[in-house]
Amino acid sequence: MRDIKTYLSTAPVLTTLWFGSLAGLLIEINRLFPDALSFPFFKL
Repeated sequence: MRDIKTYLSTAPVLTTLWFGSLAGLLIEINRLFPDALSFPFFKL
């Protein structure tokens, strides 16, 4: 029972941190490269 409580308390925290950092990264990319469908540094 203790393991289930530990899982239920850590998984939402880690998920929130992961999605929060991912959203921040996407916001910063869109701020630096607005409306970019293809990024110039990915071109070969």
